[in-house]
Amino acid sequence: MPATQPSMDLRPLCHEHHLEMRLNRSLSNGDGGATQAMAYRCTEPDCVVHYNTSRGYFLSGQNEDKDAKDALPEVRCLKDGVPMYLAKTSRAKTSFRLWTCPQCGAGRTNEDGVIGLSAEEIGDLDRANAADSEPSPQG
Repeated sequence: MPATQPSMDLRPLCHEHHLEMRLNRSLSNGDGGATQAMAYRCTEPDCVVHYNTSRGYFLSGQNEDKDAKDALPEVRCLKDGVPMYLAKTSRAKTSFRLWTCPQCGAGRTNEDGVIGLSAEEIGDLDRANAADSEPSPQG
């Protein structure tokens, strides 16, 4: 069964802005009364992109239009079917994407058709791409 609570060690990136998302708690009123939902939210002002481990990427409630929802990534883990999050991008290879499973830690990339990376291989990619994905100093 997939984890439904976001983990404090996840570091998902917004699929639109490639900025690290922050854990956010919000109250929602459903049929059973008010419930507290936890999700990651993009740090870009006015961005409505969210991520949690049960839904994957989604838009905040009132801003869900069909075209925007169709553009949301739906990358799922091949091992357990859990929605993966965008973990790494690269400035040198702008099309590079590393997706990570919050449940088992498996990774998938769109580069060279590589899928099902182990945690060790993800660590190797992290080190190799660290310089490329570091934010540039604001000047």
